[in-house]
Amino acid sequence: MNLAVDQPILNSPFKEPTRYWIYDQQTKQAVVMEGRRPAGYYFRARRRPDEGQLSFLAEEQFVQLELVNAIRQRVGEWRKDGYPGATPITRQLLNWWARPDRERRLFFCQREAAETVIWLAEIHATQRRGLQIPLGRPLDEISLGKGYRPLTRYGVKMATGSGKTVVMAMLIAWSVLNKGHHPQDRRFSDAVLVVCPNLTARVVGHDKAEAGESAQWRQK
Repeated sequence: MNLAVDQPILNSPFKEPTRYWIYDQQTKQAVVMEGRRPAGYYFRARRRPDEGQLSFLAEEQFVQLELVNAIRQRVGEWRKDGYPGATPITRQLLNWWARPDRERRLFFCQREAAETVIWLAEIHATQRRGLQIPLGRPLDEISLGKGYRPLTRYGVKMATGSGKTVVMAMLIAWSVLNKGHHPQDRRFSDAVLVVCPNLTARVVGHDKAEAGESAQWRQK
């Protein structure tokens, strides 16, 4: 069994991945697959104390995150079509962030993270097209007091060092600039709270005119 490879990095950080490594159970070797690795996680119920780390990795089961993959596909189609349905401000920002002549080009993961939250808040909220995203417990089971509603949270999983703070700044710019041009649109916020306990950062935005109706973006 050999899990070591000579060229672990196959893709440019500035473009959507097109190839990935996978462990072949039959050949016991790492092989390159075409396409993009599906979102998911590896899981193994039991491990004997005498098993080594390589054996543990080789025999894990991969569990796909179907909803994440469906959202990723929708966001990708939205990007390729030129961001239809987005406000002019949103479209200008997304195109600006994607410019190849920027002094500091954004990583693809940064662009996709911002695109995903924007798509969920700005596009999917009005154009669901058969994609149902669970919102947690039913609203009638949550008691927050008269006039208040639960926060909506959008989670973006990014690797350490991939630029989460930049994504937070992108989302703040998107929300505040849109709110300035569309002050009555509740999808956007003109107030932002950044919370950074230890290594976890959270950004909370809310419309001051609509107390309790808030949007929260969470970065870990």
